[in-house]
Amino acid sequence: MSQAQRVTPPPTEVPRHDVPLGGRSGFTVIDGRQVHYLEWGAGMAPAVLCLHGGGQTAYMFEELGAALCDRYHVVAPDLPDHGDSDPTSDTTRHALAATLPALCAHFGLSRVAIVGASLGGIVALTHAAAYPEHVGAIALIDVGHRLEEAGVKKIMDFMRAHESFASLDEAAIEIAKYLPHRKAVRPERLRRNLRQRTDGRWIWKHGYNRRLRAEGEPVPGSWRNVVEGLDADARSLRCPVLVLRGAASDVLSDAGAEEVTALIPNARLAIVANAGHLAAGDNPDSTVNLIASFLGEIDW
Repeated sequence: MSQAQRVTPPPTEVPRHDVPLGGRSGFTVIDGRQVHYLEWGAGMAPAVLCLHGGGQTAYMFEELGAALCDRYHVVAPDLPDHGDSDPTSDTTRHALAATLPALCAHFGLSRVAIVGASLGGIVALTHAAAYPEHVGAIALIDVGHRLEEAGVKKIMDFMRAHESFASLDEAAIEIAKYLPHRKAVRPERLRRNLRQRTDGRWIWKHGYNRRLRAEGEPVPGSWRNVVEGLDADARSLRCPVLVLRGAASDVLSDAGAEEVTALIPNARLAIVANAGHLAAGDNPDSTVNLIASFLGEIDW
């Protein structure tokens, strides 16, 4: 074979974005901002919009999307300044909720059931109060209008603690210390939550770490402005709502879960056994079963 005919063999490993089990991973541009999303199921099926927690990514719903894909069209975006989505200048709950109408229109989601975990649940309640005709049901994962100071502070302290990691293995060790009851963290899967800088170190795919480190130690209770007015939004809802609480959660207490359930006219409460605040990751089987049963019961 002549030099001109030589063909460079393809690389043995082609870099690619992590595709979720049974679903799709994609990027789009909405209102000039790049949005990364995960998607399962057929576009004409009843829609389920999944909103992850603060510091998390859409991949927290991988098990749920795979379980629901035969019956529902499931869309899980990375929220602004999380995962691989561009940031916005305003990170209040109302600003985050304001990004949802354009996102839903982009995917043709005229009416949705929303699954919201932690911050995602706060955004879900905010959106549903503003656009009740667009929301047919909500499943809240370990969130309400009254949260516990110690549990929220623990999350903030962990987000602030590490500017970066030398390796994915080092990150896995620190996450295991933070979540001692969780199954072993697989370092290679942390590419979903961390990105590598040009200096080789790994940083979180969310802006909370950088903002918290820049602000320093917060004034106790200062985070409560995030949930200010959320009780009124919850009280205004008329759609069916499932409130899920991780049995061992230090963020949403039994009393807090019962209180938000009582506020919402058509709400029911269920407990995710063997789970803390991150119930979808601590006990995915139970979380998925409870949400799937809820959607079936309301004939979504």
